[in-house]
Amino acid sequence: MSNIEAQIKPSGISKRNLVDCLYAKVSSMQGICKKLDADGGVPSETYEANVFTAIFNGAIENSRGDRVVNAVTGKEDTFFIISPTGCSPKEIFRCIAQIFNMEETLTEQLDGDSLADTDYEALVFTALYLWTIEDDRGNKYGASMGRWIRPAGIDEGSLCDILYALVYANHLLTAKLDDDGTVTDTDYEALWDTANVLMQVEDSKGNIAGNALTKFNP
Repeated sequence: MSNIEAQIKPSGISKRNLVDCLYAKVSSMQGICKKLDADGGVPSETYEANVFTAIFNGAIENSRGDRVVNAVTGKEDTFFIISPTGCSPKEIFRCIAQIFNMEETLTEQLDGDSLADTDYEALVFTALYLWTIEDDRGNKYGASMGRWIRPAGIDEGSLCDILYALVYANHLLTAKLDDDGTVTDTDYEALWDTANVLMQVEDSKGNIAGNALTKFNP
């Protein structure tokens, strides 16, 4: 039997579910990039290098012990580690800021890669990432002039809205890749959304993104 309510919602976010959500998002992005690099219908073979290896600078371990990790050379002082047993607001901000940067870089590269569709950034990044997030080093990602998120603090409702956007963007991106006439593979969504994002997020308006649990999550 599947779960009947979201694991992340404005009424409360556990550290475990937050870390699991960030792990699912980042590991999905790495998996999508690896798959694009190997896809015969996609001209470029530099997605993982440009989107994951060059930007993600941290380690995330989820509640099942799965890990996603990468270290960017020369940025050792901003490397972060998060797990269900330890994560600070600063580390959470660094991770989310990097995801913003990764998503924009990925969708921009897709738009410029001679695929059938050229509106990945508009539909997946611009339409959903409705904040400008500033990390603890003053780096800014996003294009909103009215919604600023800074390390000084964020309420759980706003955090849920951001996590919802990250998860829903993953669904839109993978579904769009499956439908793109140039892309050879048609199992992006099955592999890197349905099978990997094993939780649901509810935003402050009651919208739900993600996939319902189909088994007990110990």
